[in-house]
Amino acid sequence: MGVLKIDGCGRQGKTIGSNIRNFLALTEKYTSQNTEPGDYYKAVWCRDAAYILKDQYLSGHRLAVLDHLKYIWKNQIGHNCDKLIYGRGSPETDFTPLSASNRQAKNFIGALPTTIYDNFSEIYALNPDIDSTALMIYVSSWILTRMINESVDLNGKSVVLSDAIAFLVPLLFQGIEFLLSQDEDGDGLLEQDYNEDWMDTVLREGKIVYSQGCWLLALGSFAKLLCVLNNDKEALRIQSIASNLVEAIEKKMWSQKNACYLDINSEKTSNDTSSNTLYQDTIFYILAITEQLPSRFTKSSNSFHLGECCLEHEKKIVPHDNKAEVIRKRMLLTLGSLRTRIWQDGIPLVTEKPLQKTGPWVLQPNEYHNHTYWPWITAMELLTRFRCGQIHECNTLLSNLLLSNGKVKPDHDKIFHEWIDPKTLTGGGAYPFRTGISAFRLASFEIMSKHS
Repeated sequence: MGVLKIDGCGRQGKTIGSNIRNFLALTEKYTSQNTEPGDYYKAVWCRDAAYILKDQYLSGHRLAVLDHLKYIWKNQIGHNCDKLIYGRGSPETDFTPLSASNRQAKNFIGALPTTIYDNFSEIYALNPDIDSTALMIYVSSWILTRMINESVDLNGKSVVLSDAIAFLVPLLFQGIEFLLSQDEDGDGLLEQDYNEDWMDTVLREGKIVYSQGCWLLALGSFAKLLCVLNNDKEALRIQSIASNLVEAIEKKMWSQKNACYLDINSEKTSNDTSSNTLYQDTIFYILAITEQLPSRFTKSSNSFHLGECCLEHEKKIVPHDNKAEVIRKRMLLTLGSLRTRIWQDGIPLVTEKPLQKTGPWVLQPNEYHNHTYWPWITAMELLTRFRCGQIHECNTLLSNLLLSNGKVKPDHDKIFHEWIDPKTLTGGGAYPFRTGISAFRLASFEIMSKHS
């Protein structure tokens, strides 16, 4: 495959490159703020904070990032749940928020809440979200690993970094153990109940590809952190869990008929046709593969590498070249299915078709999670396609998102809104929505670093 050349593909390419640089300059001001998603979101959503924190780190706010990490992990669920509510997004509670008892807390120990408010925390649905905990394990491990390796270059870890490692690593272990407990039938895949992920109105439950992708991101990143901390025994254990996860996804979630990975619903919705619905967030499994096994699955070096440690890590997760080739082909087929089934007029939508049932809110088509465009996850799709060398698709996305009707004037509203109605191109939700801004900044950093 070729390589995306931002400044080498004619007038449009130069315009795209210029607009990426302008976008990064324009949005720099958001990186010095807190980790709240913005606008009317006046709290910390853990899954959103993962993107914001990584952006802040790459933008140079290192010490502030450590403080934010400590604050979030201090709110990890423990034995005492005096200020924890749950159930607002679950049909099992009739979408009614309830106070969690200390007995219930025993089932949640190690998880992060969906949202951290000033004087209480909330688990949005019946149980803690897989993605909220997994994405924070991923980004916390990623940041600590980067800081450790950078400190080695400076001849030693600082006291601040050493204290952060001592505080955070035990909490990351607890998060891993909570997520492991969500594999209720022991098949290597995590189960979830209704609305226990970012699409908190879609009523997905069972074994969700997106959540497995977040779990793989967490496992791979934490294993690399343990590797640089010379905790080889635990690194091997985490790598083994990741290997079993990949094997289970490939065995149980790949659909030859649909040429993509699909969710597996439980018996609760076994007669629901939604099991054949393709969601844009399926991209997260492919993203996780490119993140954790870059030398074997990508066309673009995509992250801070760990030399022999990184290569050994990859071999532990997917040991055989023939198996790796099968996965690579399936990744490309899935990207193709996403392109043909969920893209509309050159922009991906989060669902391939309007949903017939949502809750707790009844959503009309092209509203919120129902067949709409979301900038933050499109940024992750852009990044994944870039890593896989899909030049044409990347240029299409960048052109449609950074240009306005083919003109030079930037059209950043397509990125600054929380979501957009694909029919009217009007924005909805929070504005500006920092999760989407940070996600596009992360993709932009990587693209420009390879083509500066």
